[in-house]
Amino acid sequence: MGSVLSLVTPLLLHMIASQCTAVVFGGHLDSTGCTTIAAMTVIPFGIWMRYKDNGNHFGLRSDYGHGASKIGKGTWEKRTREKGTWEKGTCEKGVCERAGQVVLAGILCFAGGGILNLLWSGIMNLMQIQNYFSNETQESLLASQIVWQILGLGVLVPFAEELVFRGLTYTRMKKFFPVKIAVFLSCLLFAVYHGNLIQIIYAFPMALVITVLYERKKLFIYPVLFHMGANLTAVFLNFSLYNPGV
Repeated sequence: MGSVLSLVTPLLLHMIASQCTAVVFGGHLDSTGCTTIAAMTVIPFGIWMRYKDNGNHFGLRSDYGHGASKIGKGTWEKRTREKGTWEKGTCEKGVCERAGQVVLAGILCFAGGGILNLLWSGIMNLMQIQNYFSNETQESLLASQIVWQILGLGVLVPFAEELVFRGLTYTRMKKFFPVKIAVFLSCLLFAVYHGNLIQIIYAFPMALVITVLYERKKLFIYPVLFHMGANLTAVFLNFSLYNPGV
């Protein structure tokens, strides 16, 4: 039972943090400020939970704890020696090459998040969904000061949400369900948690892309950067539309 309850623990953490923040700061901060404070509260607890899940290691890989090796110098030494091609400096070269690949992939993920945001938002606008359903929550978030939006919605909130929904919930679901079912359930949970139909329609396909990306590429930094790219694109696009002279 304890293991099953672990599936909802990250979500409960996020809900409790959001509610407590609203109670304490609701009279002093707008919705973006409260959301940012809630994310700041969730992040250290989320990091600790992921650290414990992965055997006292943060676990950058999505398959960490399931036979995956830590990425580092020792791994490259082992792989190089196993292939019989060990030479002085080969390990360090391999690590540098790997780091360069990760940086390039991270940039592409960040850009991909922004592009997908623009494409899917454009499709939703063409469907005129906003004419039939309220999107008051997002409108209130994007009405805050731009600094709060960049720091909160663009950086802290994506990191907190990825910790909760991909780093913890999805990773734990894979222990109980096949990967495809875990992907679907975690994405559905992520979408529904956003609270209104427009956000559900937007968030579900975005979550599918992010989760599949995480499952295929394994590194936790990729979904975080993709999510940040999507959110920051929304922030800057909204700012440019309503502040054309700035």
